[in-house]
Amino acid sequence: MIKTVFWLILAAFPAGALLIGFSLPAHAQLGHALEFGIVPYLPTPTILERYKPLRIYLEQRLHEPVSIVSAPDYPSFIECTQRRDYPFVITVSHAARLAELEAGYQPMLRPGWDFNALLLVKKDSAFQDIKDLRGKTIATPGPYAVVSQLGANWLRQAGLKPGQDVTLQPNLTHTTSLHAVVEGAADAAFISNRAFVAVKSDLKDRVRSLGQSKESGGPSVVYMAHPALSAKRVAEVKAAILAFVQTPEGKEFVASLGYDTLREMKPGELAALDPYVRELKQVMANKPAKQ
Repeated sequence: MIKTVFWLILAAFPAGALLIGFSLPAHAQLGHALEFGIVPYLPTPTILERYKPLRIYLEQRLHEPVSIVSAPDYPSFIECTQRRDYPFVITVSHAARLAELEAGYQPMLRPGWDFNALLLVKKDSAFQDIKDLRGKTIATPGPYAVVSQLGANWLRQAGLKPGQDVTLQPNLTHTTSLHAVVEGAADAAFISNRAFVAVKSDLKDRVRSLGQSKESGGPSVVYMAHPALSAKRVAEVKAAILAFVQTPEGKEFVASLGYDTLREMKPGELAALDPYVRELKQVMANKPAKQ
């Protein structure tokens, strides 16, 4: 398994002056690298665009290189996290709880708001309610995403059995799920209401909402630190990120990702996600073996 490095900007160069794409072997030494593994919940270009202000601020404040890495898909990213490949992680809620329980990652920060599943259909479709989707296809970010679990629960509450009354179509990201709707490959999509904020406006304008789930999935993302990092290092990075979100650029950054702000995690806060972790582990256990 390799980690896919989207970019590495060296602090010794002007911001944006050097753009490198390459791969690193898993289990790279921690050292003092300020490397963030970000879950691939959005397309790579969108992740790069959205997280650029944070990267620039951290490089300038901490006077060191910052890199962003990820993996091709959710399962690969979760596997890398469980192997402790990333010094710092920005991951989805149930994967964060799994990383805390089984890999020892330390929860640092989270958005103030929880997220819900948003049900979206093509703007000119006739659908008015989730019950109208009986016999139809709903695109999702795949079985590893909490929002897919929220959507399945919502269907059951509406009297529809996932996989029987409604077909759930897995996609790579929230954005590709929306593309499936506008391109006619699916009738509707379940995506995170927070991820929808980060979707480009030309795609947003082609869909409309049928509402959102009453059930929430916890924080949309959790910022975490590797268990081998010192308390001093974790506190330094945490303080820098919290300082960033108080700046005008930082406030724009969190708004672009659908957050209200970032705040420190409370002890035991992720425990409420244990039911989703059990479902995640079941999905992982049923994953086909690689050839």
